[in-house]
Order: sequence, then C-alpha cells, then structure tokens
Amino acid sequence: MSTIWTRTTGWLTLTGALVTEVWALLPALSPDAVALSARARLLPLLVTTVCALGWLAAAAVTRRRERARRSELRRGPDKSPPRPAGRAATALLSVVLALGPTAALAQAVGPDGAEGRWTQRVLRAGGGLYTVEIAEVLGTPRRTGVNINDHQVWSAPMVLTVPWSDGEPRRLTLDRVETLDEPEPGDSVSLMFAANDLELGARAHQYGSMSGIAGLWILILGLIGSIFAVGTLLAGRETVGRLRDFAPGLHLPVAALLALGAGLDLLVVYAWPPTAVGWLLALAAASTPPLAAWWAFRRLSPHY
Repeated sequence: MSTIWTRTTGWLTLTGALVTEVWALLPALSPDAVALSARARLLPLLVTTVCALGWLAAAAVTRRRERARRSELRRGPDKSPPRPAGRAATALLSVVLALGPTAALAQAVGPDGAEGRWTQRVLRAGGGLYTVEIAEVLGTPRRTGVNINDHQVWSAPMVLTVPWSDGEPRRLTLDRVETLDEPEPGDSVSLMFAANDLELGARAHQYGSMSGIAGLWILILGLIGSIFAVGTLLAGRETVGRLRDFAPGLHLPVAALLALGAGLDLLVVYAWPPTAVGWLLALAAASTPPLAAWWAFRRLSPHY
C-alpha cells in the first residue's frame, strides 16, 4: 500500500540516486573532478540518503497502520495481487541499479595515493596540465618500452622552461620526463603544475596510463547494463510493484548493503589508498548493488 508520503519520498530517492551516480561518474569523464570540494562531492549522496531514510520511515508507518486497520476489521493479510509498478518508475529503478556499480568503479579511475593528493592540491590552486619547452636534456635518453601510436616513449632527466605566475620563466630540473620519440632541446612536453604556488612543484606527464581506457570501458559497461536492466525489469513490473510494500527482512538488508557500498567508495575518494587497494575497494563497492538486487528479488520470489 502506498501513500502520498511513500510515493513522494520514493521518487525523490530514485531521482537523487540517479543524480548521485551521474555525479560520481565525473572521475571517469575528467581527471579534474578530483579538484571538487568535499561538500560538492558529498552533497548529492547526503540528499539521497535523507530521502531514502524518509521513504523507509514513511513505508514502515504505512505498514504498521495497514496492519492495525486489518486487525480491527479482523481480516488476515492482503492476498490480492500487487499493482504493477509504472513504466517510468521501473525504468528509473533499472538505470539506478545498472549505474550503481559503474559509479562505484569510477571512483578508482585517475590519480591515487600520494599522486592523487598532490594532483588535488595543484588543481585546487588553479593549476593544470600545460605544454612547456625542453631547455636541456641531461644524460642519455633511454627507451621505456612503451609504444603510443607507433611512437616510442623515451625518458631522461631534463631542464624545462616553465612560465610561473610572476611572468618570469623559470628553469626547472626533473629527474624523469617522458616524451614521444627521442627528446631534443626545443621540443615540447606536458607538465602539471600550479603557476600560483611554486612550492607545490611540478610533475611530467607519463605515457601508458590505463586510467583513460578504464574510464571509457566503465562508461560503456554502464550504458550496456542500463539497456539490459531496463528491458529486464519492464518485463517484471509486477515484481517491482511489490518492492513498494515495506518488509523489514527485505528492505533493511538492502539498505545495509547499499550503505556498505557507499562507505567503501568514500574510502576510495577520501583516504587516497594505493592503486591496487583502491581498485579492490571499488570492486567491493560495485558488488553491493547487484547483491542488493539479488536479495530483494530472491525475497520476492514466490518460491522463496
């Protein structure tokens, strides 16, 4: 049985979850997402959490009142078939379920560990990735063994000409700078730094990173998963309709699983773990939406 409160909080929860997941996909779309403030990254999740708690409270009160009413009328449990969920609500739930793992995995894309913290400080200081000139190549360049579009990647210590914020170019020496093809003075390289904060230093771009490829595949899998989930749940709208009736044994474990997934992803976002640990945490977080869906539909199965 649904009321104006359960319908309103239910729609707000689904809409908030979709906004939160799309917002969480930013790291897979742009590395500059790490520069967002903690408040900006947390706000959609906090709003969705409040809406979800509101739905749980409203649904629990509705369930209790319905049981009390049936007790007064001396009637047993309602055996009438559930009303199928609407197509719009079912489609929205499908996309939320499919994008949940995608958004969780996206948190592991991009710089992490000490490099992630440094990148965040540089971007928040107004810095970014710039093209600078090689002033001097120190020592003998060596091949790294990485090929990019049929070009060899070389590495060597170099002196770079860097334009700082005071207008005067500075000569900056870095122990490792990578280039496509053998480097020579006058060539250009990519360098990340903040011209307004000299003490942050600078780091040269390294080729062969898997972040961009991983982000692209995560987005593709999210799109494919959304299409598949929409088709699957639209075919079972009667079962989806039963999700609207609060049941502690169904909804509380689902809420706990989703809260666990959110907590694991927050560790990835704010603890800056090493790469391997970050991906393990993100994979664990990505498994919680499918587990929650499996538990819900297992409980709703007539053979349970």
